[in-house]
Amino acid sequence: MKDTINKTKIDFATWKRKEHYDFFKDFEQPFWGITTTVDCTEAYQYCKENTIPFFIFYLYKSLIAANQVKEFRYRIEGSDVVEYERISGSVTVLREDETFGFANFGFVEDFNLFKKDVSDSVANVKSQEGLKPDFELVSLIHYSVLPLVRFSSFQHAQKLGTKHSVPQIVFGKFHNADGRMKLPVSVHVHHALCDGIHVGKFIEAFEKELAVPVSNHTASPD
Repeated sequence: MKDTINKTKIDFATWKRKEHYDFFKDFEQPFWGITTTVDCTEAYQYCKENTIPFFIFYLYKSLIAANQVKEFRYRIEGSDVVEYERISGSVTVLREDETFGFANFGFVEDFNLFKKDVSDSVANVKSQEGLKPDFELVSLIHYSVLPLVRFSSFQHAQKLGTKHSVPQIVFGKFHNADGRMKLPVSVHVHHALCDGIHVGKFIEAFEKELAVPVSNHTASPD
């Protein structure tokens, strides 16, 4: 499925990252990443009190944060770099037979609509077989969740020499640490598009978002 989200081509003549892009774009392994933990105490408590799936809630909040950082919306397309107006997500879904598939979902500000879209997409993938990746859809973040692992580092499988430029975010097992709930987060980005300051801005925005409940959510049991 081809992207239908509006995008703007970056003008290399005026782009301040042109030299950085040229330096990193042809690396065999241009992705770099960090692993950290974010405080999710308020978000976890809010979800618990309102019967909201915490998994869907932190996906929602992470997309709000990612859309705030334009470098997370950059993609390499052929010989061009484009900036998407907004980005959505795709998350790995574990099935009963212990295989997994990819569930794509859009991003909307209305949390109830977002929650329904993610829930429907996850249920659909659970009922299917096989992997069925969609490599043409790039206006998204590639998410994974390891709910059983409280990891402190993470390494993705990488096919060297590909032109893949989609950010990859992995969430681990949330846990209590000194009375606060913590969520492990791994973020990997293409260095031709994104530096440490941009990942730092994302983590900062994500943690800030986790401390704020959604204003347009009406609590309802699943």
